[in-house]
Amino acid sequence: MTLILLKLKLSLRVLTALFLQHSVSLYAIPVSLIVNMPRTYKKKERSRVKFTVETMNNAMTDVRNNLLSVKKAAFKYGLNRTTLINHLKNRHSGVVGKPTVLTRDEEAVIVHAIQKLADWGFGIDRDVVTNVVQDFLKNDNRVNPFKTGKPGRDWMYGFERRWKHELTRRAGQPMPANRAFACNEHVVNDFFEKLESAIDRLQIRNKPQNIFNVDETGFQTDIGEQKILCRRGMKNPHKTVATSTKTMYTVQVCCSAVGKFLAPYVVFKGCHLYSTWMQGGPDNAKYTVSKSGWMEAAQFVEWFQKVFIAETADLEGGKLLVFDGHNSHLSKTVVDIAIANNIELLCLPAHTSSILQPLDVGKAIFHGLDHIFGVQINA
Repeated sequence: MTLILLKLKLSLRVLTALFLQHSVSLYAIPVSLIVNMPRTYKKKERSRVKFTVETMNNAMTDVRNNLLSVKKAAFKYGLNRTTLINHLKNRHSGVVGKPTVLTRDEEAVIVHAIQKLADWGFGIDRDVVTNVVQDFLKNDNRVNPFKTGKPGRDWMYGFERRWKHELTRRAGQPMPANRAFACNEHVVNDFFEKLESAIDRLQIRNKPQNIFNVDETGFQTDIGEQKILCRRGMKNPHKTVATSTKTMYTVQVCCSAVGKFLAPYVVFKGCHLYSTWMQGGPDNAKYTVSKSGWMEAAQFVEWFQKVFIAETADLEGGKLLVFDGHNSHLSKTVVDIAIANNIELLCLPAHTSSILQPLDVGKAIFHGLDHIFGVQINA
């Protein structure tokens, strides 16, 4: 027993001596090594084999036609064999992420409309696109998943990413005030270049009957303040008039380049259209109502379908409709109808209708109409 204890003590002394001989003091380690001891972790990147859709389709075609085995097709086209098998069995090949509110085909229709509007010189911004989507869901009687009723910023960003190969955002060329309010050479030349391009695209250079201009004018039943002859000294002379209201209503007029007028479209202010309002008007006139008495989006769509489309259906070839940039003139529905009927819409530059709008130029149409209306009201 004593011998065993002596051997154990000897072993402990030997181990202690060896430890002291080969140990390194902590204070002898350089400070730089202590500071740099923790390493920055870098995530390892997976070595993924990149491929194009065309390459994958060619490989799948060879395998399905028994021209190559999966292994040989993967080697030939530089694909991962497991990835090729997954595509052949339709695994993990769907769209990743939450389903979109609109289907791919529905979004494609909106993209096509945006492109057409840009071609026609009437580019729209993000806010208008979200309004179009809101109207689309409402007209389709679909549940609106958006909190505010229309898509937000995140949806718009996702929409732009999904269609980045079809759409791009460009800074709109700002029109200085001196150009916006005065039709200078730059503005006029730009408009006529677009007009020439539209005429050439539609191949209607020798068909002036296919070129139309539409515009509306407002009428007010109040004749306003007028001076009349009366007895000297009379303080409050009166004049009896047909009505004492200040009701406003609108008449939309459309004419072709050969002077053919379509049916006038009258918009009264009200919620219901009464038969007495339509008495004494032109035989072919169309009547409707709006809450404001002005032309609104719904009324313009109705006019576009029931008047313009119906009365120009017998014309061969494409048609061009020139109009001003009022908000009521533009909607997805109008664009869809125009595309379906081979009609191009050309918007006039802002603040230029006084010299570029055919129905407004000179005193040929609206000036004379306003004068005659005033004479009838005063009669």
